[in-house]
Amino acid sequence: MSRQKRISSLLKAEISKLLITKINDDRIGFISITDVKISNDRAHAWVYYSQIGDNQEKELTKKGLASATKFIHAELSKIIRYMNIPKIHFRFDESIERGTNIIQKIDDITK
Repeated sequence: MSRQKRISSLLKAEISKLLITKINDDRIGFISITDVKISNDRAHAWVYYSQIGDNQEKELTKKGLASATKFIHAELSKIIRYMNIPKIHFRFDESIERGTNIIQKIDDITK
């Protein structure tokens, strides 16, 4: 496993834990961290998440994550002391919704 993948995996696990245990923002709905991609220079990390809900709930979650980003970065710096923590960017992962829509369309066609 490459260093990039190990760092991505570590960040994914630790951010997931922080969201469950330390973030108490009611705006953040039930989300799943689906992936973390790190830039080649390891200065930036894009954290992809999925969420089930309407557009209003997704917008609230987006705002909640934006306000929690600095706190998450600070907590990661305390937890992972042996490396510089990249700047965190949260991105909504639409792939699960697209997959669900495709399955629904296939089901509709076959009926």
